[in-house]
Amino acid sequence: MTRAQRNSQRHPGDFDAVDGVLPADATAPGGSDVDRSSPPIDPIELISMVSHELRGPITAVKGYSLLLQDRWDRLDDDAKLMMLRQVNHEADRVFRMVTELLDVSRLQLDRIQLRRGPVDLAAMAESTVERVAMEWPTLRATFRFDADVPSVHADPDKIRQVLTNLVENACKYGEAGPVEISGDVVGGTVRVSVRDEGPGIAAADLAHVFERFFRGDQAQPTGIGLGLWICRGLVEAHGGEMTVESEVGAGTTLSFTVPIGPASDPGGLDV
Repeated sequence: MTRAQRNSQRHPGDFDAVDGVLPADATAPGGSDVDRSSPPIDPIELISMVSHELRGPITAVKGYSLLLQDRWDRLDDDAKLMMLRQVNHEADRVFRMVTELLDVSRLQLDRIQLRRGPVDLAAMAESTVERVAMEWPTLRATFRFDADVPSVHADPDKIRQVLTNLVENACKYGEAGPVEISGDVVGGTVRVSVRDEGPGIAAADLAHVFERFFRGDQAQPTGIGLGLWICRGLVEAHGGEMTVESEVGAGTTLSFTVPIGPASDPGGLDV
């Protein structure tokens, strides 16, 4: 059965039949080709990397749980609250890794499901920074959104996932420097940029930033190296694009665009 025949038999409620999924041979609005040319991920390599990354948070959850269980009556309320917060933080890390794994499979199969609605990117940027600051208390962020930036028609969960990844990257690799999040209108899209003042990325590495498992010379040994690759896939599924600008010693700017309204929207479920 051909792709066209399969599409003709799809129904609006089918998970793998959601409009807004850009197939491998599709072109995003604005002429930005969606790159699906990467070979499939080696499952053994992926399992090995994920197993290594999961060991940390699972060990922490187990340790704090045992402490709370064995010493509950001897711990004061502040110590209990700190441990419970840490358990919650480590559980969030596991949840994000599981989400990334699901996104990997959906991106490889072109089955990203978008549930679109109006999204205020300026407000989302501020709330995202508040969340990230719980893990990175030294985060110093400034916001510079043009007054004419409108809401966009997008999946709020997916866009928040992209913003969270970019802000966390700025915290990890920005050497505790300030982070600027800006937004402006570019054609029929809103462009959001996250800029840090870290060591920057070598020119030879810039072309590989959005590749799977890429970490670069400056990267710390955390994560499984899929964050920016997933972000690019989520942005392209919306009909936008991701770009990177960097200069060694002067910081890095990661940007993404999202179409403003339904008229430029490739489809999806409206909520």
